[in-house]
Amino acid sequence: MEDFYRWQRRRLGYLMDADQPAGGRWNFDNDNRQPPPRNAPADFWPEPPRQPLDDLDAEVLDDLARLEADGTIRLTGSPPDGTWATSRAEAQRRLTHAVEVVLPRFGPHEDAMLTTSWHLAHTLLSPYLNLGLLHPAEVCDAAEAAFRAGRVPVASAEGFIRQIIGWREYVWALYWHHGPDAYRRANALDARRPLPPAFTAGPDTTQLRCLHHTLGDIDRHGWTHHIQRLMILANLALLAGVDPQALTRWMWANFVDGAEWVMLPNVIGMGTYADGGRMATKPYAAGGAYIDKMSDYCKGCRYDRRRRTGEDACPYTTLYWDFLSRHRERFERNPRVAQQVRAAQRLTDLDEVRRHAVDILDRLDRGRL
Repeated sequence: MEDFYRWQRRRLGYLMDADQPAGGRWNFDNDNRQPPPRNAPADFWPEPPRQPLDDLDAEVLDDLARLEADGTIRLTGSPPDGTWATSRAEAQRRLTHAVEVVLPRFGPHEDAMLTTSWHLAHTLLSPYLNLGLLHPAEVCDAAEAAFRAGRVPVASAEGFIRQIIGWREYVWALYWHHGPDAYRRANALDARRPLPPAFTAGPDTTQLRCLHHTLGDIDRHGWTHHIQRLMILANLALLAGVDPQALTRWMWANFVDGAEWVMLPNVIGMGTYADGGRMATKPYAAGGAYIDKMSDYCKGCRYDRRRRTGEDACPYTTLYWDFLSRHRERFERNPRVAQQVRAAQRLTDLDEVRRHAVDILDRLDRGRL
C-alpha cells in the first residue's frame, strides 16, 4: 500500500512540493498513533453538525417501516437523529465543518478510543464518499487547501489524504483485482464459529467494556472508527475463529458507510486474515494490552487485561495467546509475528491458557461473556 500511495501522491499531486513530499516525509503515521489525551476538556472533540429531518427523510422512514412490517427487511439500531447528511448540500456542509473544525485535530489521536466520545476527531465523511454525495477529489482538494493556508498541520493533512487516495483506493483496487467471488469464499484460517450473540442481541449482553461500548456506538450511530472495527470487532472474531463471511455480512448491514467493495477486503483481508495474506502481511491480532494502551475501555472493566487465566482474565488476552499457539505452524516463520509466536510457546502456563480459552469460547457462543 505504501508504494501505491506514493505513486498516487505523485500522480495526483497532493501534498507535493515539486517532486518532494510536503514536510519532507511521505508518511507521518508514527506521529498519529498517540493514546487518548489525558484530562482533555469537554469540548476537545468537536461535535458533528446535525440537521432536522425533512419531509423526504420522513417519507423514506415511512417506507422502511412498511417494509419491516411486511417482513421484507429488518431494521436495526436507533432511529435517525439528523447526525448523517442525506443530501448533497448537507454533505458539503459536513465537508466544510470537517476540514475547518475537525481536521486540525485529526492526526495525533486517530487510533485512540474513548467511552466519552464516539467520534473523537474523525471527519465522519466516509458515508458520503461511499454513497456518492461527495467526490474524493473535492474532499482531498479541500484538505490540501487548508494545509497550504496553514490551518491544518501536515501530519493531519497527510494522514487524512492517505486514507482517501491511499487506503480507500487500495481497497477498491484489491476488490476488483482479486475479485468479489474470491473474497466471498475466502477462509484461510478455517474459522467456522458462528457470530457471537452479543453482535446481534445488543451491547448489554456482554461484560467486556470495550465490546459493550463499541456495539453501543454502532447501535446509536451506525458507525465506529477504523481502530474499533479492526482491534475490537475484527480482532475478537479473528482470535475466536468466527466465520469471516458472517462477520462481513453483519458489518455490511450495520454500518452507515457499508458497501460490499469496502467491507469484503477490509474484513476478509485485513480484519480476519481470511485471504491468507493477500492484503496484509500479518494477522492484526492483539490482546488486552493494546486495547488498554489506546483507550479508556479497560478502566472499570469486569476483566483484567493483564491476566491470561482465571475468572477475571481478559478474554482478548487469553484468546490472543491461544490464537498464536493454535496457528503456530502458519505464523512461526512470518517475520512480523514470529517473535510473538515464540513467546507464546515459552509461556509456562500455556496449557492452562489453552484450557481457559475453551471456556471463554463456550461463554462467547452462549452470550455469557
